[in-house]
Amino acid sequence: MLNLAFIFDDAIHALTRYAKDLAVVPLPAAVYMMQVDVINHYHYALEHYLTVALDAPFLQNSSRGTPYQKWALVTNEDFETLSFAVHNLLRYTSRLIHETECLVHMGGRSSEEQRSAFAERLLQSGEKFWEERKIKSNSYTGPICEIRYRNKSIGVMVHDDHRLSLVAVRTEPSPKRLKVRSTAGDSILYFRVTIVDGTEHEQPIEKDEYERLERLTETIQAKEIDIRDRSRLVTLRERGRVEIAELRSRNRAFAEVCNAFYQSRRVAQPFENLNKSYWI
Repeated sequence: MLNLAFIFDDAIHALTRYAKDLAVVPLPAAVYMMQVDVINHYHYALEHYLTVALDAPFLQNSSRGTPYQKWALVTNEDFETLSFAVHNLLRYTSRLIHETECLVHMGGRSSEEQRSAFAERLLQSGEKFWEERKIKSNSYTGPICEIRYRNKSIGVMVHDDHRLSLVAVRTEPSPKRLKVRSTAGDSILYFRVTIVDGTEHEQPIEKDEYERLERLTETIQAKEIDIRDRSRLVTLRERGRVEIAELRSRNRAFAEVCNAFYQSRRVAQPFENLNKSYWI
């Protein structure tokens, strides 16, 4: 429904495969807590108001407007809180990924262990290292930037005219690639990128076309649903319940990995690594 499973799976993979490279020891515990936050708020948003009938007594004669308006207001508030929790989970899972699986040698600011891990990974993967790292990194920086700079949210948003938007994270990569380049005279050029026989080709396009294509490549995508037939809300709730069950299973698996990680480490340890702009 919201396609959140990959965030949980990536955390398991990163801590299972690359725990020895992690310098920020408290980070897995923070990610675990935020996974539970997402699960709890997802459950609450589905069960609190989403499927309430508009003739419910507590919706009548409300200072918040018509029964539909009050229902929409509370439902949107519930899902806004869920979206906040998902944003936090994306940010801190991104940090976990970039501190482990996508670790990059940062010169003098890296520890000896980090420099060694980076060199070993580069030796093993060669050129694939950079492409794989880019794909993994973009799967987090994409939605994080859309939330931060385009005011996107993840979840459900109810509109005034008996419609709602189901807003999920797109997990498959976009087939379209775009580029923007500034010239010496401060003018901005826009390009559509195609790959032929492994070689990139840039096709100049106008700004309007760039903006149209950019909307198609966004990671966070909305699907509108007509809810005049309110049985569709029950269907949404059931889909959400299925996803929550899957997330709980993954969260239990991550808990096991975390507990194994902390058997030989204290959770509360100082660290020097700074936040990076692309994961906040």
